[in-house]
Amino acid sequence: MHPVISTLSRVFDMPSEFIGDEMQLRAVASWDDLTAVELQVHLEHELGTTLDDHLIEHIDSVGQLRAFYDDRLAELSYVKAPPDASAIAPALPGPVPPAVVQELTDISDVVVGETGISEVDPVRGRLAYRGYPIEELIGRVTFEEVVHLLIRGWLPDAEELSAFRARLAAARELPPMVATNLVLNASSSTSSVLRTAVPALGVAAEANADPAAHIDLRERLVARIPTIFATQQAARAGRRLPKPAPELSHAENILYMLGLPHDPERVRLVDLCLILQAEHGCNASAFAARVAAGTGADTFATITVALATFTGPLHGGAAHQVIDLAREDSSPDTAAAYLRGRADQASATRTRPVAPAEEDPRVRPLRDAARRFNAGPGSDRLLRVLDAVRAAAHPSKGPRPYLTVDCYAAAIYHLLGMPADLFVPMFAAARVPGWLAHVEEQRARQGRIHPRLRYVGPRNLRHSPEQN
Repeated sequence: MHPVISTLSRVFDMPSEFIGDEMQLRAVASWDDLTAVELQVHLEHELGTTLDDHLIEHIDSVGQLRAFYDDRLAELSYVKAPPDASAIAPALPGPVPPAVVQELTDISDVVVGETGISEVDPVRGRLAYRGYPIEELIGRVTFEEVVHLLIRGWLPDAEELSAFRARLAAARELPPMVATNLVLNASSSTSSVLRTAVPALGVAAEANADPAAHIDLRERLVARIPTIFATQQAARAGRRLPKPAPELSHAENILYMLGLPHDPERVRLVDLCLILQAEHGCNASAFAARVAAGTGADTFATITVALATFTGPLHGGAAHQVIDLAREDSSPDTAAAYLRGRADQASATRTRPVAPAEEDPRVRPLRDAARRFNAGPGSDRLLRVLDAVRAAAHPSKGPRPYLTVDCYAAAIYHLLGMPADLFVPMFAAARVPGWLAHVEEQRARQGRIHPRLRYVGPRNLRHSPEQN
């Protein structure tokens, strides 16, 4: 069956035998703007490329759509496979079945070690930090206590917490050489600056230029990530560089350094976001940090690797797509249809069944907190878009990768007045304690991670002078 026919059958929920070249797309009873969005998303998936956003507006019939698809597929095939490729690349002894390739390349469910840091159960919708269900922590402990739990291993008592907070506060200020570098590079992206500032802290430590060198390195990193992006923001805006306030909590100090209101309600919102994003198992960034730790790399290097991985658009940067769409003029239903189609792309490529997932337990408290916060006229629209996406991502339809806890956290940060380029740095500021815990655990218990790849390229090629 032609891919256009099978796609239209899915989008229109219509038997394929009823779909002919003469059919007019807009004559179908179910046709509307949402259908056009879903159709385009499915076609992009089939072709493996993006298409002009207004493509469907210029195509009337199924026959025209088939002709466009065939022409575009021919163009892409020519680019991807030169005509003489088979002549210079002899076939493998036997084809590798698609299921085997998928099994070899998709390692999302492969157990690579043991952990005592967190337990993530997406099927039942559960998350626990070192044995504490997340529901036991939110509203009862502060971010500083969660940091202590993750990097020290236990919740601190009052005396331990007081001393821990004092050390974090004392470690917030950046070494002068690092602050100067941030000012010089203030116009760069926040993600790039964050990725380069952490190694710069390592350079300062090696040069004995860190006035807080007596404080535990892990605590220094947790304390300084917010100072890094707050310093860049101030330098970019031409404002006086922020000086951390040691008497303030971690969450309150972040708002203070960014020049934002830091009343108790806003502080509680930031603290909640930080707690709920502090750790989430062996995801891509944590795994990257563990790989680096297993090679013997120092802590600065392991966190730099984690940051580089985390800022990718399919990890910590994924929330930008949702929030950017939500802030545009599109309706909640259109946004939901677009993102639902994107999620369908991912699920359509899976050859193995995936167990239906319950909603992430971190989403509801963030959503409820965001709805209770009144940020002024128009603030409800962003949440209505996210609610529409959330409804479209109902667990009974399988996992939907585009609506994550980061989306509601980003919505809260937006309502608090933070610019969009601070979302990922804020997520990273929350996640650093989890990365540090993974690094220490990998060093202590696991050793080196050394995965292998199965070679599937050509073999036994011969060089000839004519190829030069």
